[in-house]
Amino acid sequence: MLDKKDQSKFQNFLLQLKALVDSFLLPSPEPEEQPKTQVTKAKKQKKQKDPLAPKMPKSAFIYYFQDKKDKFQSQYPNLQFQEITKLIASEWKDLPKEIQQVSLQKNNQQYHDQAEQDRNRYSQEQELYHSQTGKQVNGKSQAKANKSSAKKEKIIKIVDQDEDNDSFGADIGQD
Repeated sequence: MLDKKDQSKFQNFLLQLKALVDSFLLPSPEPEEQPKTQVTKAKKQKKQKDPLAPKMPKSAFIYYFQDKKDKFQSQYPNLQFQEITKLIASEWKDLPKEIQQVSLQKNNQQYHDQAEQDRNRYSQEQELYHSQTGKQVNGKSQAKANKSSAKKEKIIKIVDQDEDNDSFGADIGQD
């Protein structure tokens, strides 16, 4: 048989084994309780905007918004900017088109006229910018833009020739 020293070692081993078995028999935490590993997606890199490029034109609504913002902020001082924006937008939608175009003629606030002037400014600045830098026009290089416009002109020319040469229906009723 075993002597007392070996028996105590064996009993210690059994106690450790029992503790190990008990730890495995404990209920495992629910999957919701376990922290989920976060998988991060690679972010798309935004195309860098040229700081020398002209600013986009403002719309008629933007001019209207700039005009009305101070009035609404003083009228509703406890509302957040987002809520004031919603109020102004709903007011803009409710205005008839004629009033939007020449709103408050007393103050000479013609929002669509201002927007049209800004679009003209933008197109002039775009032309100047592209002529000076040779940068892209509408996302295409100048050479590609010229090539695509030449293709369009060629297609239009072919379609016009087809219409001129089209004899479909020319013989109908001519017996």
